[in-house]
Amino acid sequence: MRMWLVSVVIVIAALMLMPGQTQQAFHFRLPIISDDGSEVLYQAIPVTMGQPALDIFQMPVNNMSTLGMRLFLNGTPLVLPGQFQDAARPHFSVSQGLHIVYMRGGNGTPLQVYLYDRQKGEERLISAIGGNPAANHSVCPRVNKNGRVVLFVSLDQGLHDPDGNGAPDPLPVYATPTSSAPWIVYIHDRDLDGNGVYDEPPDPVTGQPRVATFAVAATSSPYVGLSLDTGGTYIAYQVYDQSTKSWGLFVKDWRNNVWTDPPVAVSPVAFSAPSVIGIIQPVNGALVAFTANTAFNGNKAGVWLAEVDFSQASPQVRLNPISLNNGVNGAPVISPDASFIAFHTTASDIVIPGLTDRNGVDDIYVFDLTTLTPIWSTLLVRNLPSGPLPPIGLFDPCVHPSLSSLVGSNLFIAFEHWLKDPATGQPQIIIRKAQIQPTSNLLPLLRLGRARRYVPLK
Repeated sequence: MRMWLVSVVIVIAALMLMPGQTQQAFHFRLPIISDDGSEVLYQAIPVTMGQPALDIFQMPVNNMSTLGMRLFLNGTPLVLPGQFQDAARPHFSVSQGLHIVYMRGGNGTPLQVYLYDRQKGEERLISAIGGNPAANHSVCPRVNKNGRVVLFVSLDQGLHDPDGNGAPDPLPVYATPTSSAPWIVYIHDRDLDGNGVYDEPPDPVTGQPRVATFAVAATSSPYVGLSLDTGGTYIAYQVYDQSTKSWGLFVKDWRNNVWTDPPVAVSPVAFSAPSVIGIIQPVNGALVAFTANTAFNGNKAGVWLAEVDFSQASPQVRLNPISLNNGVNGAPVISPDASFIAFHTTASDIVIPGLTDRNGVDDIYVFDLTTLTPIWSTLLVRNLPSGPLPPIGLFDPCVHPSLSSLVGSNLFIAFEHWLKDPATGQPQIIIRKAQIQPTSNLLPLLRLGRARRYVPLK
């Protein structure tokens, strides 16, 4: 098992100054940390909008809005081009952080998905056809590590443009929405010819498009995972089957139009939002993390990994339990280098030597994917009399983790800390650094390069 040491890196307080405004209080949510741990992007919701648990999908469809919501980067409000600064559900290209995606709109108009290119200082509408915004809500964007591929889901059936000519094509059968799966998963490829230049107009000689949008699946949940590799090859999504009253978790290689059939897992209740990453070892395919809070496929509830082998005509699935604990689990995330997994849980029976969990609230746990053992938890930094400020109280929930890759011997972990002292309930963003040092019996394996269980797709 690996050993750990812990130190604080950065704390984002719950009070910030917006440009040209007086001090304003926010709920900070949904952090995304960069591959090297140097940047963290997250969402800010004004406390005047309601409870900290406010989620845009709790609103009636007609009332969905990002009005007043903001994006923060490294503790500073992100100033976007143009007059509109409201935005929500951010994600960015973790290898460089140059490409930020988010959604904006509502208040009687459809939510739209945008991309901000930090290097160029340009904002681009992604949920569009022929330059015109989508006619219905488009939400929950994700972007791969180099910014080439943007995933979003939409209720608009007219955005499928595989020809890149600005005119919608009929939806393929596998992406046609139903009453139980109304969201269409779209992939926007910004570099069809693969020359490394994004958002180019059609080739002036051949007329071939160099940007296109593909409808690749229909889903019951807007929370869809996209793999980080340079091709953004894999997606993970859920479909509710009304006939069996069950949820199926699917993984798809959208470029080759191959998906898991039967599903990776089937449950009477929805799974967590899945995390997916492409791998080349031990199989050529995808690694998917999910949590199940009830038994599924004859398996126990808990935190699970699925290895999906796409090298065969019919994808093969192998399930590996990470933690079959006694708690409620959620928000699993795989590190970009496929070395670690993190999740939040109320469990009291996960064993880290010298620690016991009896606080009954959510804690973050990090597991080493080489040894499949826990190596770090927020329990290590709770109620420390001489610990870093602000302290994490014994009963402060810690949720929604995000992981860097291993940088030297350091792993960076960003998460929401729901501050209870003072009893404001306001979540803030904390980033911690864990020093990961292999024990002596693993050193020979590390030198030979055989210690890693999973090798990510580049």
